[in-house]
Amino acid sequence: MAKKKRKAGEINSSSMADIAFLLLIFFLVTTTMDVDTGIKRVLPPWVNAEQQKQDAEVNERNVLKINVSRGGNIMVGTDEYKAHDLERHGDHSHLSREVLDFLVNVDRSSKEAKEINGGMYDISQGVVSLQADDETKYAIYLQVQDELVHAFNIYRDLIAQQVYQKSFSELSDNEHNIIADAVRYSISEAEPKESKK
Repeated sequence: MAKKKRKAGEINSSSMADIAFLLLIFFLVTTTMDVDTGIKRVLPPWVNAEQQKQDAEVNERNVLKINVSRGGNIMVGTDEYKAHDLERHGDHSHLSREVLDFLVNVDRSSKEAKEINGGMYDISQGVVSLQADDETKYAIYLQVQDELVHAFNIYRDLIAQQVYQKSFSELSDNEHNIIADAVRYSISEAEPKESKK
């Protein structure tokens, strides 16, 4: 008697979709993704063009203009700085010292008396205007940003010493918020200039 050939049984694939779904969830849960974080800045309130023109004429002395070229040269007003001027020696780089002097020196920026913790303190109305070429290297631009923020942090530290006789980092949360509100990061970032080829 001849043996009958048995057909191979079919593989049950009904659970394949479930397995694929579980693998997908596993990889989604366990995979880490890099998240790009931006530079934290508080944008100024919108003003119309007429008011902006009037404010610019009145407060021109309260603006410290900083331009960063694509070659990494930094113009602060009429003074030229190089990339090595961003390196800190002690507490300051040349750039952060210049910005701090602009904020502190009454001859360079106007001061406004503000009430803080029951006393009146002169707070700088100075604004740092930062502009770069569209081909400026990102690393240089971020270094300049860091030094500007560093200068404002030191200025906050000076005001905190006057008001509370403590450094800014030693303040309580409430005191910290009061000083941060009185001394804001007044950094204006202008639209990049087109590089001349």
